[in-house]
Amino acid sequence: MGYAQLVIGPAGSGKSTYCSSLYQHCETVGRSINIVNLDPAAENFDYPVAMDIKELISLDDVMEELGLGPNGALIYCMEELEYNLDGWFAEELENYRDDDYLVF
Repeated sequence: MGYAQLVIGPAGSGKSTYCSSLYQHCETVGRSINIVNLDPAAENFDYPVAMDIKELISLDDVMEELGLGPNGALIYCMEELEYNLDGWFAEELENYRDDDYLVF
């Protein structure tokens, strides 16, 4: 992986809108980007998602199986991602070349 952006912010701050606009811009100018979803609660995207945390864990499954509310389930999902940084996450990143552009 050569280049990346980390898009962060509270709910409703425009993260998905930004990613959508960036994807459309890159598509228009002929550049390739790969968008990585690290939000286990996000469900609908109007751009292709190259890598999705829901392949590892989903918020709904955690809430149902562990009886947690949404906030507790989000924390659990982030801890699961942290636990799998050297496993699932690293393996997924191996699919990208040094000149690929990733947006997290």
